[in-house]
Amino acid sequence: MPGDLPVKGKVDCSETIRGIGCVTAWTNALAAFGILLIDYQSGGHGEMGSFYQGVTIWILLFTGWGVATGIGLLRAWRWARISTLIFSGLLAAFGVLAAVSSLRMPGGVDDTHSELMILRTVFTLLSLIPTAVGLAWLIFFTRKDVKAYFQAPR
Repeated sequence: MPGDLPVKGKVDCSETIRGIGCVTAWTNALAAFGILLIDYQSGGHGEMGSFYQGVTIWILLFTGWGVATGIGLLRAWRWARISTLIFSGLLAAFGVLAAVSSLRMPGGVDDTHSELMILRTVFTLLSLIPTAVGLAWLIFFTRKDVKAYFQAPR
């Protein structure tokens, strides 16, 4: 069949995808467990408690999406690649948004100019990490050999 990929390319791609799938599934499962532990502690939560309770459902929904995508990547289901592309696009977009917002962060009254520049630089660079991961996933999951891996019948 024209366009067949060598077996070595498929094996390398498979191992990378399985690694990403394992990391995705376990990270999201641990995040959900941690959120549940933090959110349902006894005692007063203060102002942040209502915020945590309000966003817990969203965190759990995104965590479920991540666990399902990780399992789908491990099993090489076609929808898992599309789900990863959507998630990586959102990750890159929110990383850029965080970097722009950290650049527009106002300075404190007692901050010197050098402290403010260091703080903005650190926050901006930290905000660009999710952008780099999202772009790397976008590039990886749009490669021809990865598309072929997910199109192959199982």
